[in-house]
Amino acid sequence: MEGSSSDSAVVPIPVFAPVRRPNRFVRLWRTIGGGSLTLSILIHAGLLVVAGFVVFASQVFDKQVDFLPGGGTQQGREASADLAHKVQMKRQQKLQKTPPKQRLVSTSLYATLTLPEAPPDVLDMPDLASLSGGGKLGSSGFGLGGAGGGFGNGVGMGSLSGRSFKPLMMFGKELKDTRKMAVVMDVSRSMTRFLPLVAKELDKVAFGSPLVLYFGCGLMKPPPKLDDEINPVSSDKFRAFWQAWEGKTSLKLPAAERRNIQYDPAKPMPLEAIFDLMSKRQNTWFVEFNGITFASTALMSKEVMEADTIYWFADFMDRVDSEQMKLVLKTLKKRKQKLYIHASKEGRSFVQVRDELVLPSGGEVILPQSEEPPKKKDKIAVQ
Repeated sequence: MEGSSSDSAVVPIPVFAPVRRPNRFVRLWRTIGGGSLTLSILIHAGLLVVAGFVVFASQVFDKQVDFLPGGGTQQGREASADLAHKVQMKRQQKLQKTPPKQRLVSTSLYATLTLPEAPPDVLDMPDLASLSGGGKLGSSGFGLGGAGGGFGNGVGMGSLSGRSFKPLMMFGKELKDTRKMAVVMDVSRSMTRFLPLVAKELDKVAFGSPLVLYFGCGLMKPPPKLDDEINPVSSDKFRAFWQAWEGKTSLKLPAAERRNIQYDPAKPMPLEAIFDLMSKRQNTWFVEFNGITFASTALMSKEVMEADTIYWFADFMDRVDSEQMKLVLKTLKKRKQKLYIHASKEGRSFVQVRDELVLPSGGEVILPQSEEPPKKKDKIAVQ
């Protein structure tokens, strides 16, 4: 038999190396699913990095600027002009707010008013040069080269506890301790030609101050039912008042008939140039005609009660009464007002008014005008 067992091929037996088991921590990590957790953390971290980059890039590239250099090209100049227009429109939109219909006025030295603040980006800020130049602390009020408003503790032009004011001058006469003034004007037919001169001087000294017109300058005790109605010159009643009493209507017309007087457009307007001038002036009033001897209705009216000084322009030809002047003086002192009188001439009651009313109130007298008033034929300039 060929091929004995001794001649058969010997088949080698493979020998396997022993497998090393992972350590205890690795086995525990795999048991709790650590591999999946690690993969999830890496994915989320990558997403956060990408999101952060997107946010950073948008902030950098979307930043708005208020200026783009032209670069010397047509496109650059157009871009700069377009941007400047947009900035200007944005400022105008912030400024276009409905203005208040009334002014805020305080007559107290110590009042506190809170005003709305303007947006910072619509204000023109001073440059550094303006802060460092113009004298030492220029406009703050304490410097040597500025135009400050004083260093008192109130409102004033000087250093006397904030109560020193620039004096008011009326026809060259200083009105002492006067911050607010009012004028009472005699508009009887012999005095009306002075009215434009007085109104012009008043507006030059204290523009818009109250002006009350009264026909006459007497100071007699008024009757119980005196018509002392006061109206603005802008009312229709002023046309009737002026046409009648600056014209030729009898001054002795009974009160019942005076109330029925109406303006007649078919009739001429006396002293039309003066009427047009006065009817357009603000803060101007007139007392309905009630005779020529009750001027106290104008001197004690509420229209002049806020003034420190009342300036009375008249000829002082009408009758006065001592008891009525005492009543007027009592009212003036209660309101802490002074009475200055300016006489076109020294009429028959001038001395009595001066001694019993003006001087006791702390006021003074302005002597008659040295210049001749304009004649009726002269042309009156209306400005």
